[in-house]
Amino acid sequence: MMPGARGRPPPPVALSPELLAMGKGESLPPPTLQPGPTYPSLEFKAIPLHVGEEAEYMLALKQELRGAMKGLPYYVKPAAPKKDIERYSDKYQSSGPTDNTIEWNPDWRRLPRELKIRIRKPAKDKTPVPGRKLKPRTSVEKEEIIKKLETLEKKEEAHSSDEEEEQDKGEEEKENEEEYDEEEFEE
Repeated sequence: MMPGARGRPPPPVALSPELLAMGKGESLPPPTLQPGPTYPSLEFKAIPLHVGEEAEYMLALKQELRGAMKGLPYYVKPAAPKKDIERYSDKYQSSGPTDNTIEWNPDWRRLPRELKIRIRKPAKDKTPVPGRKLKPRTSVEKEEIIKKLETLEKKEEAHSSDEEEEQDKGEEEKENEEEYDEEEFEE
């Protein structure tokens, strides 16, 4: 067991001048009464900024992009501080532009087509315009139309007569089935 482990505090460590990086006989440094330098001296000088038209153009583009991004609908704006008292008129005052239109016009040649915003135009009505006249049809065209209509009518008549026959057959079969079912139940 260690000597200081029985509940007694360990013996104090003596501070010697060698531990404080001082030689024998040296005194402590005098207290400083003035603050240190505001900025320490630089070991390396900073690289000078690029100056020229190209740097100014890039800076303008960067500022324009930041401004455009802040105007987009998904930009999260800081919440306005709430007032202590909520007034009735505050509800109906517009707090700012509520129009979420985008006025950002990027170079679409550099972006994929899928990202391009498409504005859909409403479909035009196919109703005839009252002032517009149709071109007159020739007698040959009229005869062709009449023939087509007649053939369609004949097909419809044949179709309807087939349907009537099928309905008559279906009714007779139903009657036969009902009679058969009655006979089964009697037995």
